[in-house]
Amino acid sequence: MVKKLYPLITLVLVLPLTLTAEVYRTVDEQGNVTYTDSPQADPQKIEKVEIQPGPSDESISDTMERNRAIRKAMEEAQEKRLEKSTARKDRLAKAEQEVEEAEKQLAAMEEMGEDDRQYLQGGKSYIRPEYFERVKKAQRELDEAKKRLKKLRGY
Repeated sequence: MVKKLYPLITLVLVLPLTLTAEVYRTVDEQGNVTYTDSPQADPQKIEKVEIQPGPSDESISDTMERNRAIRKAMEEAQEKRLEKSTARKDRLAKAEQEVEEAEKQLAAMEEMGEDDRQYLQGGKSYIRPEYFERVKKAQRELDEAKKRLKKLRGY
């Protein structure tokens, strides 16, 4: 957007320099006002208009330098926003991957193997306490991964 305004700003600053000629204001019998660069025939109805000089070359160069500095600052700020956005997306993707891995780990830990049962006489069996500890640990890890993801998302 600043690049589009640059020619316009330059034009506005340079245009008054070209308007340094004398300007005369005349009013006719009907009350119409006319501005010209040469006086009319009737000197009683002529009024010379004083035009302020335009900005100096130094002022124009200072303004252009400030515009360059502003443009540079805007570009740097945009780069920083982009870097922050990219870093946040990377952290979110990593946290989502951790949640998926923790879910897979929990599913694997919930599968019961032959070692997870202890058989008693008479054909009865019970589940070993180690199985429950293993599943609880995997559930805690999943919960922690979900909390980290939720915190990153800002919930």
